[in-house]
Amino acid sequence: MLLLAFPAAARPASNDTATSLTLRAPGATTYGHQVDFVGRISPSASGVHVRLLRGSTFVAGGYTNPDGSYRIQVDIARPGPFHAEASGVASPGVTVRIIPKLGVTIVGARVAGSPLQLHATLTPDYAGAVRVRVRRSGGRTFAQLFGSSATVTLGTSSIETFQIVVETLAKPGFASVSKTVPVSLRPPTLTVGDKSPLVAEFLRQLSALGYEIPSVQQTFDYDVQESVFAFEKVQGLDRTGVVDAAFWSKLADPVIPKPRYTSGDHIEVEKARQVLFIVRDGEVKLISPVSTAGIPGYFTPVGTFAIFRKVNGYDTSPLGILYKPMYFTGGYAIHGNPSVPPYPASHGCIRVPNFVIERLFTSEPYGETVIVY
Repeated sequence: MLLLAFPAAARPASNDTATSLTLRAPGATTYGHQVDFVGRISPSASGVHVRLLRGSTFVAGGYTNPDGSYRIQVDIARPGPFHAEASGVASPGVTVRIIPKLGVTIVGARVAGSPLQLHATLTPDYAGAVRVRVRRSGGRTFAQLFGSSATVTLGTSSIETFQIVVETLAKPGFASVSKTVPVSLRPPTLTVGDKSPLVAEFLRQLSALGYEIPSVQQTFDYDVQESVFAFEKVQGLDRTGVVDAAFWSKLADPVIPKPRYTSGDHIEVEKARQVLFIVRDGEVKLISPVSTAGIPGYFTPVGTFAIFRKVNGYDTSPLGILYKPMYFTGGYAIHGNPSVPPYPASHGCIRVPNFVIERLFTSEPYGETVIVY
């Protein structure tokens, strides 16, 4: 029989007289990171095989150094508990808390009225559940519990800043994590043809400020543009008919117009800004855009007048065919027109949008004072 002998240094040493084995590891680590499990066998011995186990499942192994120490590196995915075994001796157990990864993304333009979604994903998916809280202004809060991932459609019907808090309900051995995401919704740019809940929003605000509006609606049509023109005129903005950042800024802190004359109920027409005011008890109660004379050779008379004739329908006058005219001097009238540009363009009458004359024709009686300046 041929016997093969190996040098002592080439053979792992054994230790049949080990009395204790220690095991240490970090208290916590991020999922997917490598962890060093370290310990020492006593009495010290070199080359002793050490096995790392999670419960009864083998995870990894290594050998002791001459001083009895060992190091086992593991890409950890579950929290344990872990223990080591060597030469028939087992170490005390250790548990490494795993910090899962929480991904949170906001999908969509952060513009009021535009679609916006929250997506949250927990990795690993067995680390727990995801809870989403949306904290809005005024104390309004939305909260919902999901599995390991969540998709939430975020309401964007108003211009505001709110907070999204995504947190985990951790399973044993996993750490709880959370993320807070502030969301600021920028004002949209809206123009004729657009449809958005923000159209209804700014129309409600204009109406509360006294501007005549066609109706509270989500479609930005030409009647809505007339109300926008009126606001731009009073606020000193460029008369673009577009609801842009400057418009929203002024809407948040508007100039409140004052009548030139405070005595008695009356109508004022200010040619410089091309607006009409209905004045009651010394305050402006209604604001409408107008278009006065702008054709060469024609003018809109200035002075104090009174409504002396009203025609419920269309009427032919020297200045054209007028809708529901309210004559205040000669052939000059306040009347409806489908086209009220933001600049002087009439033959001399005072044009207002058709939806405005529908109200004025009913609310303004015969004898009502009309002051044009």
